[in-house]
Amino acid sequence: MNTRDLQAFVAVVDSGSMVAAAAKLHLTQPGLTRRVQNLETLLGMPLLDRQSKPLKPTAAGRDVYALARNVLVAVDELMAAGAPDSEPSGELRIGVPPFLSELALERPIDRLRDAFPRLTLRVTAGWSPALVQGIERGALDVATVMVPASA
Repeated sequence: MNTRDLQAFVAVVDSGSMVAAAAKLHLTQPGLTRRVQNLETLLGMPLLDRQSKPLKPTAAGRDVYALARNVLVAVDELMAAGAPDSEPSGELRIGVPPFLSELALERPIDRLRDAFPRLTLRVTAGWSPALVQGIERGALDVATVMVPASA
């Protein structure tokens, strides 16, 4: 299995368009189509409903899309681990209470983005119980929460 075929399929689903996905990946539209077809042939099933506008994945395509995204993230992490001097990349999912989300975090978030341009920051506002659940479920990487002082 070729990770470039997975990238092509994920890009098509993300953009809903072969043309937009091809532009994003710097491929020709026929080249992108060939990559998606390679993946469909390998898996033995259609992954895209080509009659829908924008393009949408089939039921099987939705499952493959979720798995393909995980594979691509894992490959990125593997590549980053192999290059310890490289700058951090990937996604950092941060949970904060609503009153911190806009006021106190604007500057620190801007500094993080400036320092690590390849790192995607996702900030989620929520109350402490929901943020703790997000950490437990793996939906958040880090969160600022308030807990009662212990006696």
